[in-house]
Amino acid sequence: MVAATRQAMDDAARARAERIGLARAFRRARRQGLSPTLPVTIVGFHGAVHGLGEGARMLARGFADAGQSVRALDLSADVGFAVDLPAAYPSPAADERGVVISHINPPELLRWARDTEGRLLEGRRHIGYWAWELEDAPPEWADAFDLVDEVWTPSAFAADAIRKLAPARVKVSPAPYPLYLNPRPAPDRARFDLPTDRIVVLMAFDLRSTAQRKNPHAALRAFQRAVAISGAPALLVCKVVGADLYPDTLAQLAASVADDPTIRLMTDSLSADDMALLTASVDIVLSLHRSEGYGLLLAEAIWLGKPTLATGWSSTVEFMDPASSQRVDFTLIPVEGDGAIYREGRWADADVDDAAGKLARMLSDDAWRAELAVATARNGHVSFDREAWLALMRRLLPITP
Repeated sequence: MVAATRQAMDDAARARAERIGLARAFRRARRQGLSPTLPVTIVGFHGAVHGLGEGARMLARGFADAGQSVRALDLSADVGFAVDLPAAYPSPAADERGVVISHINPPELLRWARDTEGRLLEGRRHIGYWAWELEDAPPEWADAFDLVDEVWTPSAFAADAIRKLAPARVKVSPAPYPLYLNPRPAPDRARFDLPTDRIVVLMAFDLRSTAQRKNPHAALRAFQRAVAISGAPALLVCKVVGADLYPDTLAQLAASVADDPTIRLMTDSLSADDMALLTASVDIVLSLHRSEGYGLLLAEAIWLGKPTLATGWSSTVEFMDPASSQRVDFTLIPVEGDGAIYREGRWADADVDDAAGKLARMLSDDAWRAELAVATARNGHVSFDREAWLALMRRLLPITP
Protein backbone atom coordinates (compact mmCIF):
# COMPACT_ATOMS: atom_id res chain seq x y z
CA MET A 1 0.00 0.00 0.00
CA VAL A 2 2.82 2.40 0.87
CA ALA A 3 4.58 1.63 -2.42
CA ALA A 4 1.37 2.12 -4.38
CA THR A 5 0.71 5.45 -2.66
CA ARG A 6 4.25 6.62 -3.34
CA GLN A 7 3.93 5.62 -7.00
CA ALA A 8 0.64 7.50 -7.31
CA MET A 9 2.22 10.60 -5.77
CA ASP A 10 5.20 10.35 -8.11
CA ASP A 11 2.90 9.97 -11.11
CA ALA A 12 0.87 12.99 -10.06
CA ALA A 13 4.00 15.08 -9.53
CA ARG A 14 5.36 14.08 -12.93
CA ALA A 15 2.07 14.89 -14.65
CA ARG A 16 1.97 18.28 -12.92
CA ALA A 17 5.56 19.03 -14.00
CA GLU A 18 4.71 18.09 -17.57
CA ARG A 19 1.67 20.39 -17.57
CA ILE A 20 3.74 23.24 -16.21
CA GLY A 21 6.51 22.64 -18.75
CA LEU A 22 4.09 22.61 -21.66
CA ALA A 23 2.29 25.73 -20.43
CA ARG A 24 5.62 27.56 -20.21
CA ALA A 25 6.52 26.32 -23.68
CA PHE A 26 3.32 27.72 -25.16
CA ARG A 27 3.92 31.08 -23.44
CA ARG A 28 7.51 31.29 -24.67
CA ALA A 29 6.58 30.15 -28.16
CA ARG A 30 3.68 32.56 -28.54
CA ARG A 31 3.80 33.53 -32.21
CA GLN A 32 4.66 37.15 -32.94
CA GLY A 33 5.00 37.08 -36.73
CA LEU A 34 8.76 37.55 -36.54
CA SER A 35 10.66 38.01 -39.80
CA PRO A 36 13.16 35.28 -40.59
CA THR A 37 16.78 36.11 -39.78
CA LEU A 38 19.97 34.09 -39.55
CA PRO A 39 21.07 31.60 -38.42
CA VAL A 40 18.85 28.73 -39.56
CA THR A 41 18.66 26.06 -36.84
CA ILE A 42 17.49 22.61 -37.91
CA VAL A 43 16.13 20.54 -35.02
CA GLY A 44 15.88 16.82 -35.69
CA PHE A 45 17.48 13.40 -35.53
CA HIS A 46 20.78 14.42 -37.10
CA GLY A 47 22.79 11.59 -35.57
CA ALA A 48 20.44 8.74 -36.43
CA VAL A 49 20.57 6.33 -39.37
CA HIS A 50 16.91 6.90 -40.10
CA GLY A 51 14.81 8.48 -42.84
CA LEU A 52 13.83 11.38 -40.60
CA GLY A 53 17.46 11.87 -39.68
CA GLU A 54 18.48 11.98 -43.33
CA GLY A 55 15.73 14.50 -44.00
CA ALA A 56 17.05 16.84 -41.30
CA ARG A 57 20.60 16.45 -42.60
CA MET A 58 19.49 17.22 -46.16
CA LEU A 59 17.71 20.40 -45.08
CA ALA A 60 20.81 21.52 -43.21
CA ARG A 61 22.99 20.86 -46.26
CA GLY A 62 20.51 22.70 -48.46
CA PHE A 63 20.61 25.88 -46.40
CA ALA A 64 24.40 25.66 -46.20
CA ASP A 65 24.44 25.38 -50.01
CA ALA A 66 22.31 28.52 -50.12
CA GLY A 67 25.07 30.31 -48.21
CA GLN A 68 23.15 30.55 -44.94
CA SER A 69 24.57 30.14 -41.44
CA VAL A 70 23.32 26.75 -40.24
CA ARG A 71 22.97 25.31 -36.76
CA ALA A 72 21.83 21.80 -35.83
CA LEU A 73 20.25 20.42 -32.68
CA ASP A 74 20.26 16.63 -32.48
CA LEU A 75 17.34 14.98 -30.66
CA SER A 76 18.25 11.39 -31.56
CA ALA A 77 19.12 10.30 -28.03
CA ASP A 78 15.97 11.94 -26.65
CA VAL A 79 13.77 9.42 -28.51
CA GLY A 80 16.02 6.40 -28.12
CA PHE A 81 17.74 6.50 -31.53
CA ALA A 82 21.39 5.47 -31.56
CA VAL A 83 23.68 8.41 -32.33
CA ASP A 84 25.78 6.90 -35.12
CA LEU A 85 26.72 10.02 -37.08
CA PRO A 86 28.85 12.98 -36.01
CA ALA A 87 27.55 16.52 -35.86
CA ALA A 88 28.09 18.39 -39.12
CA TYR A 89 27.03 21.82 -37.84
CA PRO A 90 27.39 23.63 -34.48
CA SER A 91 24.61 23.79 -31.93
CA PRO A 92 22.70 27.06 -31.61
CA ALA A 93 24.05 29.53 -29.09
CA ALA A 94 21.72 30.77 -26.36
CA ASP A 95 21.93 34.38 -27.53
CA GLU A 96 21.25 33.65 -31.21
CA ARG A 97 17.80 34.23 -32.62
CA GLY A 98 17.15 33.49 -36.29
CA VAL A 99 14.86 30.76 -37.60
CA VAL A 100 14.13 27.35 -36.11
CA ILE A 101 12.98 24.56 -38.42
CA SER A 102 11.92 21.61 -36.31
CA HIS A 103 12.13 18.48 -38.47
CA ILE A 104 10.00 16.45 -36.05
CA ASN A 105 6.31 15.65 -36.17
CA PRO A 106 3.84 17.18 -33.69
CA PRO A 107 3.98 14.42 -31.03
CA GLU A 108 7.76 14.79 -30.78
CA LEU A 109 7.53 18.58 -31.10
CA LEU A 110 5.09 18.84 -28.19
CA ARG A 111 7.26 16.55 -26.07
CA TRP A 112 10.44 18.48 -26.89
CA ALA A 113 8.76 21.83 -26.25
CA ARG A 114 7.44 20.56 -22.91
CA ASP A 115 10.77 19.13 -21.79
CA THR A 116 12.69 22.29 -22.73
CA GLU A 117 9.87 24.66 -21.76
CA GLY A 118 10.13 26.13 -25.26
CA ARG A 119 13.38 27.99 -24.60
CA LEU A 120 14.75 27.63 -28.14
CA LEU A 121 11.47 28.83 -29.65
CA GLU A 122 11.30 32.10 -27.73
CA GLY A 123 12.02 35.10 -29.95
CA ARG A 124 12.62 32.97 -33.04
CA ARG A 125 10.52 32.37 -36.11
CA HIS A 126 9.54 28.70 -35.99
CA ILE A 127 8.74 26.47 -38.96
CA GLY A 128 7.47 22.98 -38.31
CA TYR A 129 8.61 20.50 -40.97
CA TRP A 130 6.03 17.73 -40.77
CA ALA A 131 5.49 14.60 -42.80
CA TRP A 132 2.33 12.52 -42.96
CA GLU A 133 1.43 9.56 -45.12
CA LEU A 134 -2.38 9.53 -45.24
CA GLU A 135 -5.02 11.87 -46.65
CA ASP A 136 -5.91 13.36 -43.25
CA ALA A 137 -3.52 14.36 -40.48
CA PRO A 138 -4.28 13.07 -36.95
CA PRO A 139 -6.61 15.37 -34.95
CA GLU A 140 -4.24 15.20 -31.97
CA TRP A 141 -1.71 17.20 -33.98
CA ALA A 142 -3.90 20.31 -33.65
CA ASP A 143 -2.27 21.63 -30.47
CA ALA A 144 1.14 21.80 -32.15
CA PHE A 145 -0.03 24.58 -34.50
CA ASP A 146 0.19 26.97 -31.53
CA LEU A 147 3.96 26.42 -31.49
CA VAL A 148 4.66 27.28 -35.14
CA ASP A 149 4.50 30.25 -37.48
CA GLU A 150 4.10 28.02 -40.51
CA VAL A 151 4.46 24.40 -41.62
CA TRP A 152 6.52 22.89 -44.40
CA THR A 153 6.10 19.38 -45.74
CA PRO A 154 8.15 17.19 -48.11
CA SER A 155 5.30 16.82 -50.63
CA ALA A 156 2.09 18.37 -51.88
CA PHE A 157 0.30 15.19 -50.76
CA ALA A 158 1.41 15.73 -47.16
CA ALA A 159 0.65 19.45 -47.37
CA ASP A 160 -2.93 18.75 -48.48
CA ALA A 161 -3.44 16.42 -45.52
CA ILE A 162 -2.03 18.83 -42.94
CA ARG A 163 -3.72 21.90 -44.43
CA LYS A 164 -7.13 20.38 -43.63
CA LEU A 165 -6.26 20.54 -39.94
CA ALA A 166 -4.34 23.81 -39.86
CA PRO A 167 -5.88 27.01 -38.48
CA ALA A 168 -6.27 29.86 -40.98
CA ARG A 169 -3.22 31.75 -39.70
CA VAL A 170 -0.80 28.86 -40.37
CA LYS A 171 0.41 28.56 -43.95
CA VAL A 172 1.26 25.01 -45.07
CA SER A 173 3.72 24.71 -47.97
CA PRO A 174 5.38 21.83 -49.81
CA ALA A 175 9.17 22.08 -49.50
CA PRO A 176 10.69 18.87 -50.90
CA TYR A 177 14.16 17.77 -49.89
CA PRO A 178 17.26 18.91 -51.83
CA LEU A 179 18.22 15.51 -53.24
CA TYR A 180 20.53 17.24 -55.72
CA LEU A 181 23.12 17.48 -52.93
CA ASN A 182 23.35 13.72 -52.48
CA PRO A 183 26.45 11.96 -53.83
CA ARG A 184 26.32 9.87 -56.99
CA PRO A 185 28.79 7.07 -56.36
CA ALA A 186 29.89 4.63 -59.04
CA PRO A 187 28.40 1.13 -58.73
CA ASP A 188 30.40 -1.33 -56.64
CA ARG A 189 28.72 -4.72 -56.55
CA ALA A 190 31.75 -6.35 -54.97
CA ARG A 191 31.27 -4.16 -51.89
CA PHE A 192 27.96 -5.93 -51.20
CA ASP A 193 28.80 -9.30 -52.76
CA LEU A 194 26.23 -8.78 -55.51
CA PRO A 195 26.42 -10.95 -58.64
CA THR A 196 27.45 -9.36 -61.91
CA ASP A 197 25.52 -11.83 -64.05
CA ARG A 198 22.05 -11.06 -62.68
CA ILE A 199 19.63 -8.14 -62.77
CA VAL A 200 19.59 -6.87 -59.19
CA VAL A 201 16.39 -5.37 -57.77
CA LEU A 202 16.40 -3.46 -54.49
CA MET A 203 13.58 -3.01 -52.01
CA ALA A 204 14.38 -1.29 -48.72
CA PHE A 205 12.30 -0.24 -45.76
CA ASP A 206 12.48 0.68 -42.09
CA LEU A 207 10.32 -1.45 -39.78
CA ARG A 208 10.05 1.57 -37.47
CA SER A 209 7.91 3.05 -40.23
CA THR A 210 5.69 -0.06 -39.90
CA ALA A 211 5.63 -3.14 -42.09
CA GLN A 212 1.92 -2.62 -42.75
CA ARG A 213 2.60 0.66 -44.55
CA LYS A 214 5.77 -0.48 -46.30
CA ASN A 215 3.99 -3.68 -47.43
CA PRO A 216 7.10 -5.81 -48.11
CA HIS A 217 5.28 -9.13 -48.58
CA ALA A 218 3.45 -7.76 -51.63
CA ALA A 219 6.75 -6.70 -53.18
CA LEU A 220 8.26 -10.12 -52.50
CA ARG A 221 5.32 -11.83 -54.22
CA ALA A 222 5.50 -9.47 -57.18
CA PHE A 223 9.20 -10.17 -57.64
CA GLN A 224 8.72 -13.94 -57.46
CA ARG A 225 5.93 -13.82 -60.06
CA ALA A 226 7.97 -11.50 -62.30
CA VAL A 227 10.90 -13.92 -62.29
CA ALA A 228 8.56 -16.80 -63.12
CA ILE A 229 7.00 -14.81 -65.99
CA SER A 230 10.22 -13.47 -67.47
CA GLY A 231 12.66 -16.28 -66.76
CA ALA A 232 15.31 -13.58 -66.41
CA PRO A 233 18.28 -14.14 -64.08
CA ALA A 234 17.50 -11.81 -61.20
CA LEU A 235 18.22 -11.22 -57.52
CA LEU A 236 16.08 -9.22 -55.09
CA VAL A 237 17.92 -7.54 -52.24
CA CYS A 238 15.51 -6.88 -49.40
CA LYS A 239 17.23 -4.28 -47.19
CA VAL A 240 15.63 -4.09 -43.74
CA VAL A 241 16.27 -1.40 -41.12
CA GLY A 242 15.03 -1.73 -37.55
CA ALA A 243 15.03 -5.53 -37.63
CA ASP A 244 16.43 -5.72 -34.09
CA LEU A 245 13.35 -3.90 -32.81
CA TYR A 246 10.89 -6.17 -34.64
CA PRO A 247 12.37 -9.68 -34.53
CA ASP A 248 9.02 -11.38 -35.13
CA THR A 249 8.42 -9.37 -38.30
CA LEU A 250 11.92 -10.16 -39.52
CA ALA A 251 11.39 -13.85 -38.74
CA GLN A 252 8.21 -13.86 -40.83
CA LEU A 253 10.03 -12.22 -43.74
CA ALA A 254 12.92 -14.66 -43.46
CA ALA A 255 10.58 -17.64 -43.37
CA SER A 256 8.71 -16.45 -46.46
CA VAL A 257 11.90 -16.37 -48.58
CA ALA A 258 13.96 -19.10 -46.88
CA ASP A 259 13.72 -21.47 -49.85
CA ASP A 260 14.11 -18.85 -52.56
CA PRO A 261 17.73 -18.33 -53.71
CA THR A 262 16.68 -15.31 -55.78
CA ILE A 263 15.91 -13.24 -52.66
CA ARG A 264 18.46 -12.01 -50.15
CA LEU A 265 17.60 -10.35 -46.84
CA MET A 266 20.09 -7.69 -45.76
CA THR A 267 19.98 -6.30 -42.22
CA ASP A 268 23.41 -4.61 -42.13
CA SER A 269 23.48 -1.12 -40.65
CA LEU A 270 24.48 1.19 -43.51
CA SER A 271 25.39 4.84 -43.46
CA ALA A 272 23.66 7.21 -45.87
CA ASP A 273 26.73 7.04 -48.12
CA ASP A 274 26.75 3.23 -48.09
CA MET A 275 23.03 3.14 -48.78
CA ALA A 276 23.61 5.41 -51.78
CA LEU A 277 26.36 3.06 -52.93
CA LEU A 278 24.06 0.06 -52.60
CA THR A 279 21.35 1.83 -54.59
CA ALA A 280 23.87 2.84 -57.24
CA SER A 281 24.92 -0.81 -57.56
CA VAL A 282 21.50 -2.25 -58.45
CA ASP A 283 19.41 -2.12 -61.64
CA ILE A 284 15.85 -1.48 -60.41
CA VAL A 285 14.28 -0.16 -57.21
CA LEU A 286 10.94 -1.63 -56.13
CA SER A 287 8.40 -0.40 -53.55
CA LEU A 288 4.79 -1.49 -53.12
CA HIS A 289 4.19 0.81 -50.16
CA ARG A 290 0.63 1.59 -49.16
CA SER A 291 1.39 5.29 -48.77
CA GLU A 292 4.31 7.70 -48.50
CA GLY A 293 4.71 11.25 -47.25
CA TYR A 294 7.74 11.71 -49.54
CA GLY A 295 9.38 8.42 -50.54
CA LEU A 296 13.08 8.97 -49.92
CA LEU A 297 14.29 5.63 -51.29
CA LEU A 298 12.53 6.14 -54.63
CA ALA A 299 13.66 9.74 -54.93
CA GLU A 300 17.25 8.72 -54.20
CA ALA A 301 16.97 5.94 -56.79
CA ILE A 302 15.85 8.37 -59.48
CA TRP A 303 18.67 10.77 -58.57
CA LEU A 304 21.08 7.84 -58.96
CA GLY A 305 19.71 6.98 -62.39
CA LYS A 306 17.71 3.88 -61.48
CA PRO A 307 14.35 2.85 -62.98
CA THR A 308 11.72 2.58 -60.27
CA LEU A 309 8.56 0.51 -59.91
CA ALA A 310 6.19 1.59 -57.16
CA THR A 311 2.58 1.98 -56.06
CA GLY A 312 1.05 4.80 -58.08
CA TRP A 313 -0.45 6.73 -55.18
CA SER A 314 0.47 9.36 -52.59
CA SER A 315 3.54 11.58 -52.64
CA THR A 316 5.80 9.45 -54.83
CA VAL A 317 3.81 10.20 -57.99
CA GLU A 318 4.97 13.82 -57.66
CA PHE A 319 8.47 12.83 -58.74
CA MET A 320 7.92 9.46 -60.45
CA ASP A 321 8.15 10.67 -64.04
CA PRO A 322 6.43 8.08 -66.30
CA ALA A 323 9.42 8.33 -68.65
CA SER A 324 11.65 6.67 -66.07
CA SER A 325 9.29 5.09 -63.55
CA GLN A 326 6.54 2.51 -63.63
CA ARG A 327 3.49 3.18 -61.48
CA VAL A 328 1.63 0.14 -60.18
CA ASP A 329 -2.17 -0.01 -60.22
CA PHE A 330 -3.87 -0.03 -56.83
CA THR A 331 -7.14 -0.05 -54.95
CA LEU A 332 -7.76 2.35 -52.06
CA ILE A 333 -8.73 0.38 -48.95
CA PRO A 334 -9.40 1.25 -45.29
CA VAL A 335 -6.35 1.42 -43.04
CA GLU A 336 -6.26 -1.73 -40.94
CA GLY A 337 -3.84 -3.53 -38.67
CA ASP A 338 -1.59 -0.59 -37.83
CA GLY A 339 -3.21 1.03 -34.83
CA ALA A 340 0.04 2.20 -33.26
CA ILE A 341 0.43 5.03 -35.80
CA TYR A 342 -2.18 4.83 -38.56
CA ARG A 343 -5.63 4.27 -37.11
CA GLU A 344 -8.11 5.41 -39.74
CA GLY A 345 -8.36 6.63 -43.29
CA ARG A 346 -7.42 5.04 -46.61
CA TRP A 347 -4.29 3.83 -48.25
CA ALA A 348 -3.37 1.92 -51.38
CA ASP A 349 -3.37 -1.82 -51.89
CA ALA A 350 -1.00 -2.38 -54.80
CA ASP A 351 -2.07 -4.80 -57.53
CA VAL A 352 0.56 -7.54 -57.24
CA ASP A 353 -0.25 -8.97 -60.66
CA ASP A 354 0.15 -5.56 -62.31
CA ALA A 355 3.43 -5.06 -60.47
CA ALA A 356 4.64 -8.51 -61.51
CA GLY A 357 3.81 -7.91 -65.16
CA LYS A 358 5.55 -4.54 -65.26
CA LEU A 359 8.56 -5.82 -63.38
CA ALA A 360 8.77 -8.85 -65.69
CA ARG A 361 9.09 -6.52 -68.68
CA MET A 362 11.76 -4.49 -66.90
CA LEU A 363 13.69 -7.69 -66.18
CA SER A 364 13.43 -9.15 -69.66
CA ASP A 365 13.78 -6.05 -71.85
CA ASP A 366 17.33 -4.77 -71.39
CA ALA A 367 16.96 -1.98 -73.95
CA TRP A 368 13.78 -0.63 -72.37
CA ARG A 369 15.31 -0.77 -68.90
CA ALA A 370 18.26 1.22 -70.20
CA GLU A 371 15.88 3.82 -71.71
CA LEU A 372 14.17 4.21 -68.34
CA ALA A 373 17.52 4.71 -66.65
CA VAL A 374 18.60 7.39 -69.13
CA ALA A 375 15.28 9.21 -68.72
CA THR A 376 15.92 9.77 -65.01
CA ALA A 377 18.37 12.53 -65.95
CA ARG A 378 15.49 14.53 -67.45
CA ASN A 379 13.36 14.44 -64.31
CA GLY A 380 12.49 18.06 -63.52
CA HIS A 381 11.23 17.70 -59.96
CA VAL A 382 12.48 20.42 -57.60
CA SER A 383 14.33 17.86 -55.47
CA PHE A 384 16.72 17.19 -58.35
CA ASP A 385 17.22 20.78 -59.53
CA ARG A 386 19.58 23.00 -57.51
CA GLU A 387 18.43 26.32 -58.96
CA ALA A 388 14.76 25.40 -58.57
CA TRP A 389 15.27 24.33 -54.94
CA LEU A 390 17.23 27.45 -54.01
CA ALA A 391 14.58 29.63 -55.67
CA LEU A 392 11.86 27.81 -53.70
CA MET A 393 13.72 28.51 -50.45
CA ARG A 394 14.08 32.19 -51.35
CA ARG A 395 10.32 32.38 -51.83
CA LEU A 396 9.41 30.44 -48.71
CA LEU A 397 12.03 31.95 -46.43
CA PRO A 398 13.14 35.44 -47.51
CA ILE A 399 15.78 35.88 -44.83
CA THR A 400 16.69 39.35 -43.60
CA PRO A 401 20.50 39.70 -43.33
